[in-house]
Amino acid sequence: MVPFKKNMIQGGAIVLAALVLGLCMVWTVKTFKSYDNTVKVRGLCEKEVPADRVVWRISYNEKGNDLADLRNTIRRNNDVIVKALRDAGFAEDEIKVANASYDDRYNWSNNVSQITFRYQVNQTVTVFTKNLDLVRKLQQTLETDLVNQNILANSYADYQYLGLNDIKPEMIRESLENARVAADEFANNSHSKIGKMRTASQGYFEVEDLDENTPQVKKVRVVTTVEYYLK
Repeated sequence: MVPFKKNMIQGGAIVLAALVLGLCMVWTVKTFKSYDNTVKVRGLCEKEVPADRVVWRISYNEKGNDLADLRNTIRRNNDVIVKALRDAGFAEDEIKVANASYDDRYNWSNNVSQITFRYQVNQTVTVFTKNLDLVRKLQQTLETDLVNQNILANSYADYQYLGLNDIKPEMIRESLENARVAADEFANNSHSKIGKMRTASQGYFEVEDLDENTPQVKKVRVVTTVEYYLK
């Protein structure tokens, strides 16, 4: 009788263990199956910000057959341009004169007799400044003033935004909030609920001109992609 009772107890324990193991397996399968249900959404954040620096390039070229004369002409032209910029109000450290680029056209021509001027020199004077208003004001008159002094120049102002790091945290937070709103909307439409975040990836920050007529205003854009569990 004792061995029989012992066997009964052992058998019952095995059955109970098997039952518990089975329930655990069912729960595990259901749990992992629920993890297969996810939704991936994107959150957009855009902001308009004023440019905080402008790089203004003033370029011109000269042609001639005597290098010494050309060097003197370039030196004289640079002095005229730099003086005009200083007189307008730009500081000394905001004005940079690049090294001139000399091109001997005889080096790449098969018929030098058709070349009127052997040498061409390209020169650029650049202004790096945060005074955007002064650049915009002087742009309207500088090229004409230089023509009156026998300098045929053209200029291009590159408006930039350098304060991106200051607005990054706020924009990332807002893009995540917008992604959550999109996920909640999906969950409501699918009669489910949003669970924990599974993955998240931040896109690149893009800084572009607001439009071609207002380069001094920038549009900053970032898209964050988030995947949530559904339950």
